[in-house]
Formats: sequence, C-alpha cells, structure tokens
Amino acid sequence: MKLPTLLLFGALLGVFLTGLNTGLFLLREERGFNGGEIAVDLRIDYGSGDLQSFPAESLRAGSAVLELLEALEERYGVPVETRKFSGVGVFVEAIHGVRNTESSYWQYWVNGEYARVGAGQYILKDGDEVLWKRTGE
Repeated sequence: MKLPTLLLFGALLGVFLTGLNTGLFLLREERGFNGGEIAVDLRIDYGSGDLQSFPAESLRAGSAVLELLEALEERYGVPVETRKFSGVGVFVEAIHGVRNTESSYWQYWVNGEYARVGAGQYILKDGDEVLWKRTGE
C-alpha cells in the first residue's frame, strides 16, 4: 500500500472505531450501566389506604424494577411472589401477602407514568420514583 492510501485507511479506521466506542458508551449510559449505584424511591400502595415508603433505596446501576422488589424482599423481609410466563416475562402475584384477585392486581408506575413494559425490562435510573399499586375492586 502506498503511504497516502495507508494514511487514508488509518484515518477511516480511526473514525469508525471512535464512532463505535461512542455508540457503545451511549448505549451503556442509556441503560444505566455506569458501574456504580443508583438511588430509587419506592412506594407500595396496597389499595386499602395502607402505604409503605422506602426512600433512596440503593441498587446496582442497570437494575430493573423487578430487582428493586427483590432487594426489598432481601433487605426488609417483604415477601414478593412472582410467576414467569414464557415469552412474556415475570408477573407480580403478591407483595407482602396481598395477592392479585380476579378484579384487582399489581401494577407499577415510574415517575408518575404507567409502565408499558414488564418489571423485568424497565431499567431504572438514579432518582426514579417507583410506585407499585394494587388496582381494581
């Protein structure tokens, strides 16, 4: 290869690798994989006026909403019952013994917005506010 062709090839390769690295960095940031921890506020509304709050719960960056519930169970002994559905994900059946019924079930919101993905897919960010609420009846 001639020197100008080699320089051009090297410059193009450098631009490609820089773009690839930037894209991977942005994806990691978007998903919360910054290697640290995040703090998330959690509230649980049992639907009968009973409300529990867990402010500034610490989680590994990149954790999903479901992992927040699992941490709650581990740290405070609040039992969480789930059921896996093939191809769909995990469904929360009960929190602290309060089970789903035919007319009421557990749903969650993040920052005041109803979540449109499963709790295992929603990746939390630092400062998020999560509300689990038993709806219906």
